[in-house]
Amino acid sequence: MLRSLVSLLGLGTVAAAFKPWTGRGPKAANGNILMLVVDDLNSWIGCLEEGYGGPRAETPAIDALAQRGVLFRRAYCPAPYCNASRQAVFSARSPLQSGVYQNEPLWEQEQRPITYLEAIKQQGYTTLCAGKVLHGLYNYRRAAQENSARADWLNREDRAFLWDVREPMPAEPLPGPRPLHGIQEEWGSGRRLSPQLDWGALPDERKGEQPDVLNAETVIRWLQQPPEKPFFMALGLYRPHLPWYVPQADLDAYPLDQIQLPRVLENDLDDVPAIAQQWALNPADHATITGHGQWKQAVQAYLASVSFTDRQVGRVLQALAESPSAANTTVVLWSDNGFHLGEKQHWRKFTLWEEATRVPFILVPPANQNKISTPKVVDQPVSLLDLFPTLFDLEGLKQPTGAHDGHSLRPLLCHQSRQQRLEEASLTSWQEGNHSLRWGPWRYT
Repeated sequence: MLRSLVSLLGLGTVAAAFKPWTGRGPKAANGNILMLVVDDLNSWIGCLEEGYGGPRAETPAIDALAQRGVLFRRAYCPAPYCNASRQAVFSARSPLQSGVYQNEPLWEQEQRPITYLEAIKQQGYTTLCAGKVLHGLYNYRRAAQENSARADWLNREDRAFLWDVREPMPAEPLPGPRPLHGIQEEWGSGRRLSPQLDWGALPDERKGEQPDVLNAETVIRWLQQPPEKPFFMALGLYRPHLPWYVPQADLDAYPLDQIQLPRVLENDLDDVPAIAQQWALNPADHATITGHGQWKQAVQAYLASVSFTDRQVGRVLQALAESPSAANTTVVLWSDNGFHLGEKQHWRKFTLWEEATRVPFILVPPANQNKISTPKVVDQPVSLLDLFPTLFDLEGLKQPTGAHDGHSLRPLLCHQSRQQRLEEASLTSWQEGNHSLRWGPWRYT
């Protein structure tokens, strides 16, 4: 998949993957694209179950979407970090090539290649954005310091020139008094616990203030009165990103006495290098959560957050089905990275293991276009770097110029038994110099 990786490993060379394109393309003649980007969604969803006996969220809307299109059951993110993963997806450039491993700048880089988001806009699409599509964060720390009942949004890597229409990010309603779980300090260190690592019920009277609810309503309005030109419409859904504040009814759907905990080996870190142990154990989230007897409560809140997000997905998909654009819109759903909830004694992402790197990825072309046969399940590992090259291929759009790492998955979709080439393998990078390659049944880190 990656020229740089292949060179790094001494495995040969990769031919150029894209045809050159310069200047502005013609007005787009093909279909619309609705993109749903979910934050920190791991593989604990129904369509990725595969007999796994651990925790499982109820996700009827996402599962129904997967049954209509292509489910990539082994999809992997370019980086287990919000900004690095999103920048890599929208540019189809890996951190190894772009240098964006965490929060390094992309837009200000000299002579950077054009991104796919810029290319689709130049080819005549109207671009619309609501929610966290490119990186930003809520200011939970300031909200904690001021004991505020809301957290304001801090934009980091979104840029106005990328969008024809961009909805301002609503503030997030916060319950109180916080932390709801009552844990004040990190286990064994005495450090104050991050205000993000919290969970519990949001009062019912504040449900309508939730950013995901409001942003979904914005996209529904856009779908009801779509632009005249073909559109690229992106909705970023913030949950299940921490903190997990959701309505009580969502928590009640997962009774604590029925919660299954993830499978964890006590000696699972004995054979990993020191840097991996540092990633897993610092901060001491697992010791903090288990030491306070809150493991089931945390898993419950994560599952409830996933179901809450699935409900927003369902609302938007229903609006699309009832819209003028229903017959001519490709839907794609993906998550920027996975999430640990105790596996390898780790929480959150920030590792190169399966839990942090495997993500949902679903692609649903319009039923009447017959671009590929669906429904289909693909078990060959794929990278999110391939997402935009595949979309452009299916829509007949010109690939942007410059060095990109992604490959169109269309050949795989048409000939699923095709042997995967090494340069098409999925690479995930975490911090400079650390990489994990997923190829066939193997992972090489």
